[in-house]
Amino acid sequence: MPRVMVLGISEGDVSGIAAAVAGLNYFVTSAWDDMSLADAVANGSPEIVIVDIRMPNPDVVAIKNMISEYDQVGEAPRLVVCRNTKLPELQSRYFDDFMLYPFDNDELSMRLMRLLNKSQKTKSGTVVEANGLVVDTESFEVTVDGRQLSLTFKEFELLRFLATRSGRVHTREALLNQVWGYEYFGGLRTVDVHVRRIRAKLGPKHEDLVQTVHGVGYKFVRK
Repeated sequence: MPRVMVLGISEGDVSGIAAAVAGLNYFVTSAWDDMSLADAVANGSPEIVIVDIRMPNPDVVAIKNMISEYDQVGEAPRLVVCRNTKLPELQSRYFDDFMLYPFDNDELSMRLMRLLNKSQKTKSGTVVEANGLVVDTESFEVTVDGRQLSLTFKEFELLRFLATRSGRVHTREALLNQVWGYEYFGGLRTVDVHVRRIRAKLGPKHEDLVQTVHGVGYKFVRK
């Protein structure tokens, strides 16, 4: 059963949307503050996040900050529920789709299915291309302008993880957990060393595809 998280600023607001989603045969969790979000994440990573911004002057920054604490939430496609199309937030690439309230359950079902399919295709996709860089996640081959790179397995996994999440900032802790695993006891410098090696192999023309976000971590940037 696919997992959907409904995220807003009050329990009362998100409960109605959560009930509608549950009626469509999804496993639903709800969050409206740091504590409820921690509980929701403990029940499993969502495959889709629904963001409720129906209230006047929605504090989207606060919601983004809540999501940013959890990579497994931030990586899921986001569907916004709003009352009008005049919100500047709808122009942001941060959100993948939007739906006006009140909504029809058939429309809700369709939009969730589209995002779910998109999410599954992204996870199972075999090729990532950006600015002359080609990462084949099936053959484990990486080329830059047609030149094949010789990467270690961890270098490949780190580059693949960043490239398939273009534009998102990941802390060193998150990268260590996602690429090396929660049981890895090496230091955070391991991530820095692997990033430095990847950049050296990409070469001067492409090394800035993996950018440092000072005080936070790293992100992959498409030019």
